[in-house]
Amino acid sequence: MTDAQHLFDYARKQFNEIADDVERHFELVAGQLREWIPADKIVRMNPRPAAQRLPPPTTYQAVQRWVSTHRALTIGAVCFLVTGSIGTLVHIKSQQHKRKRRARKSASGARTDVVVVAGAVANPLTSALYLDLERRGFVVYVVANTIEEEHYVRTQSRADLLPLHLDLVNPFTAQEQLGLFQQLLAREHRAFQEAEPHHLNFVGFIIVPDTQSTLARIEDISSEEWSDYLNAKVLNTIATTQLFLPSITEHKAKIILLTPSVTPSLKPPMHAVESTVYGALEGFTSSLAAEMRQEGVTVSHFKLGNIDVPSVTAKQRREGQSAPQLKATPLRRLHESVFDALVSKRPRRTWHVGRGSLAYDIIGNWMPAGIVGWMMGTSRRPNVVEEVKEEDLRSSQESLTWEKVEQET
Repeated sequence: MTDAQHLFDYARKQFNEIADDVERHFELVAGQLREWIPADKIVRMNPRPAAQRLPPPTTYQAVQRWVSTHRALTIGAVCFLVTGSIGTLVHIKSQQHKRKRRARKSASGARTDVVVVAGAVANPLTSALYLDLERRGFVVYVVANTIEEEHYVRTQSRADLLPLHLDLVNPFTAQEQLGLFQQLLAREHRAFQEAEPHHLNFVGFIIVPDTQSTLARIEDISSEEWSDYLNAKVLNTIATTQLFLPSITEHKAKIILLTPSVTPSLKPPMHAVESTVYGALEGFTSSLAAEMRQEGVTVSHFKLGNIDVPSVTAKQRREGQSAPQLKATPLRRLHESVFDALVSKRPRRTWHVGRGSLAYDIIGNWMPAGIVGWMMGTSRRPNVVEEVKEEDLRSSQESLTWEKVEQET
């Protein structure tokens, strides 16, 4: 054994002895401490709680984080969706106006859908309506209460535009005359001798009452004039509708009422008769709709605004009247809306057609009467009748327009 190895073994022996002495000393000290300190006062250290895991983010939080991270991409996607939606809506609207609206026909090519129009026969708006329905493929019957009205319809020289004479003065005669119309719907028809037979379908009953009257103060209207107005404009409309109700219920035909709504909505002075007639017809239509709903029949009320009737506009130009500042709604829009109401399975309860119809309806129903009068310039009681012609106060349908309101203010 070398001297170096001997020295290394001696050092290791000394280190082990020192370590044993230190261990024995610590055990002695620990035993003495356990004897001095009671066992119940020993503080036990609890283990450190484990870290709690957060719940996973919700879908909304995940989307919100993604949007905040990709702001530029999000803005681009939103702009694309908005412009695309607007473009799609415009395209759909344009296609709806471009599509052909034609009534159904039988296998042999004969007309099968029947529409009855009752009201002011010679009114330009009414005559334009039933002529358009005939052009679209309907068999149109126009209710004529007098010989003059029947002759007016026949002068149109249309094969499928026929007068339906009803004598409202004599109810029994009117029932017999209406019986012929019901027999026409019940029996079979042939377009030609070898054609298959078909039946006529009663699809719509359109009411276009004459609600217009002369401008006058209430104190200047006699009781006889009130009676004549109500009989001609309200009672005749109600009596005609009552006669057709059995046929309407049997064939589930749609009922459509067309009335100008601008003047009745604003209720200006000098228009008491027109406002009264409109209110009576509106109440009658509401009750009729509630009753017919139980029979599966729909009732639609067309509230008309400023509509451009070509014949009326041409007459105004010949008389030298100035053109209105705001362009009126084309008459074609009314014809298309009436057709859509006739062929729709669930037409709307109220239709606003014509410029100003919806706006005036909202103003008349929700704004205070004082503000409406101030807008029309009636708070100072101007002498409108002496300064302005009666035709100037009316639109193409003889209803007030915003141009006249601005002139009066």
